[in-house]
Amino acid sequence: MPSRVARGFFLAVVSGLFFTFLNAAVKELASEMPPLFVAWGRWISGVALIGAYLLARVGLWGMRTQDMKLHCFRGLFHTTGYGLWYEAVVWLPLATMAALGFTGPIFITLGAVFFLGETVHWRRWAGVAVGFAGMLVIVRPGFVPMNPGIWMMLAAVPLMAGSNLVAKVVSGRDKPAVVVFWQSVVGAVCFTPLGIWFWQTPTLTQIGLFLAAGFSGTVGYFLITWAYRLLDISALQSITFLAIVWAALMDVAVWGKTSDIWTFVGAAIIVASTTYIAHRETTRETVAGGKKK
Repeated sequence: MPSRVARGFFLAVVSGLFFTFLNAAVKELASEMPPLFVAWGRWISGVALIGAYLLARVGLWGMRTQDMKLHCFRGLFHTTGYGLWYEAVVWLPLATMAALGFTGPIFITLGAVFFLGETVHWRRWAGVAVGFAGMLVIVRPGFVPMNPGIWMMLAAVPLMAGSNLVAKVVSGRDKPAVVVFWQSVVGAVCFTPLGIWFWQTPTLTQIGLFLAAGFSGTVGYFLITWAYRLLDISALQSITFLAIVWAALMDVAVWGKTSDIWTFVGAAIIVASTTYIAHRETTRETVAGGKKK
């Protein structure tokens, strides 16, 4: 793709698909095993997969990081946020979790402005706002009872947003595969005490699901980290609203849950906002390139 913006958006969309597969594997595992043990197993499998890849491609020297402190700092947000997320997945459908996760772009966009110094144009704000409105159409607050999973997700989202902001910074210093490797290492180390405490011997099927979760999560984070290298993090937030579409489809395909008409209305609003913002960002890049010439 000749357009930097188009490449960034494409990578973000595909990463969302892999994250949906990750979420499905984790939800299936967490229905049979302690969620925090599942979190540990997912990071262990991620370390094994990305570690083997890097070792074969670049060797031990190529796995070094330019800023270990940032990776550890990110781990504080990532481990706490995803610990809550893994607990919440037992309580909520994937589509509901995706919808609640859509509050993340608000924190990320604000953080990008105040901490990363990014300039957020009104079209990006419009994309986030319209996508958020689409989420409200799907969730219809006030009609859905609050359960522990909802509270856990609302607490987890700002923490995960903080993790993504640090990821944006570190992605400018390390290659995407290296960022994902150290993210997995820090996650595995932090969850190890919990994994040992909640130990449960997995079956062969569960081992397969752990490997699927590790693979999907690793590829998803690799692609989104690559996207962060191409575009401002706030520019990518409207794309994340497409996760509701993938999650709703996964709910139907795996667990046989049906979505009402409002889910599709909200999804249409989200897709429209995402398409518009992508088109406008690509146009702005083309105009800017023409002026430089």
